[in-house]
Amino acid sequence: MIDFDVVIVGGGMVGLATACALSHTSMNIAIIENKTDIYQLLSDDQITVRASAINSASQQYFQQMGIWDILEKSGRVLAFNTIDVREKHSDTLLNAENSNYQYHNLGYIIENQVIQNILYQHAITKPNIHFLHHKVNNIFFSTDRGFISLDNDKQISAKLIIAADGASSLIRQKQGMTLLQRPYLHHAIITTIKTEHAHQSCARQIFYDDGIIAFLPLWQPHMSCLVWSAKPKEASSLLAMDNDSFNRKLTDMTNNVLGTCQVVNERLMYPLVARFCPEPVQNRLILIGDAAHTIHPLAGQGFNLGLEDSKLLTDILSKHYAAGKDIGIKSLYCYYQLTRNKDTLAMLSAMQVIQDTFDGSSSFKKRLRRIGINLINSTPLIKKQLVKYALGL
Repeated sequence: MIDFDVVIVGGGMVGLATACALSHTSMNIAIIENKTDIYQLLSDDQITVRASAINSASQQYFQQMGIWDILEKSGRVLAFNTIDVREKHSDTLLNAENSNYQYHNLGYIIENQVIQNILYQHAITKPNIHFLHHKVNNIFFSTDRGFISLDNDKQISAKLIIAADGASSLIRQKQGMTLLQRPYLHHAIITTIKTEHAHQSCARQIFYDDGIIAFLPLWQPHMSCLVWSAKPKEASSLLAMDNDSFNRKLTDMTNNVLGTCQVVNERLMYPLVARFCPEPVQNRLILIGDAAHTIHPLAGQGFNLGLEDSKLLTDILSKHYAAGKDIGIKSLYCYYQLTRNKDTLAMLSAMQVIQDTFDGSSSFKKRLRRIGINLINSTPLIKKQLVKYALGL
């Protein structure tokens, strides 16, 4: 049996970031990830389907662990300067520009695979990070260790196990940890779109009665990541359309804001569910990222929430390790659980309010959201606070 200080289950972006952030310590760290294609070679003109909005707090975290300059040198990071939110067939508008708030930008859009590639390349250079490409068969605990049995019939142990294994977390399920769930009654269609007009580094969202269309501008001036949130029946219909029909539908639904739209990648669909684990900390075990919570993608904050988990956890964990404490004891992470639960619940509540406000075509709701959004747009102090919150400042 091999003994580690920390075992991270899940080699996705949040799991890799957590390992990289801990690598400056003398901890012996293992990452368990069954997939062997964590790193994927990308050609210069190949754009991958999934992308994430990175706020200022996440950018600083990447800077701290030493990968931000590498990300920028990839040429695949787009700093966006403008946010444009509007309602179809309405004068309701919310617009924000970085120049109004003395920020360099309002965030960054980066393909997930680019982030994952650079985190992985960083991690494999660290002698205290070890990759185990196996499935987890079982997990159990003693008073001073957590144990994981793998599909090669071997066992490993650690003082602390960190589960970053996604929304369907096997670790969370095996431990029977409480999970509160509420379907958003929306499915997301994700793909890459080429638009007739350049996006001009503007992140756009268009609300309509039954859904939300978001364009995340990518590093190529006419390319955007599309996240189309719609009722399940409509989403299934969108997925089933041929490309020409889908292009016409999207161009019409966005009022030609970027001219003719052309889908250039496969379309993916997945149901949107709000998830919240109220007690992500146990003795010898902590859930982070999507294993602990998922939110609606309409504000692009899901990945940032996961990185906030990782940042706070690694800060606390490193301090306790340096002080010679037993890093697996639950009581050391009371502040972590309280702080992350508070922030997650605030974000979940905000997403629910926004979705409920924009969902439906009743005249009352239309009037309410028109008054509310136009009020925010015309009140600089309120808008500045919202921008500051979105940046994680």
